[in-house]
Amino acid sequence: MQGCTISTANSVEKPGFVTAQGRGAANDTNGFVFKRCNVTGPQATYLGRAWGRYSRVIFYQTFMSDIIVPEGWSVWNAHGYENEITYAESECTGPGSKQSGRVRWKKTLTSDELRKFTDISYIDGEGWLGEQPQY
Repeated sequence: MQGCTISTANSVEKPGFVTAQGRGAANDTNGFVFKRCNVTGPQATYLGRAWGRYSRVIFYQTFMSDIIVPEGWSVWNAHGYENEITYAESECTGPGSKQSGRVRWKKTLTSDELRKFTDISYIDGEGWLGEQPQY
């Protein structure tokens, strides 16, 4: 997603979760990338929870309001596989982007890795965007 606003909703699950991403294998090329977005809302939330052992979520240049819990991320149902989960934040701003208190197993991506995930080619690897109808 690029330039989106994500707003939490009041729910029974407290704190909530912005994402629940899962990949079936380490070599799966999918994942969620949030670039230049805003995360806000009325309820405290984690940025993501692992939906399996290869979950991948990246927040890049995103504003995070104070609703982000200090840990930032939840291992959920992937205990013991933290080293295979890719959760990363880079160049984020706002009170929720503070890194103190974050889980120890979140990743710090290199500039080359960030470029790979934040470039349009990441979501258009098979050329499907060009196949969309023109309006």
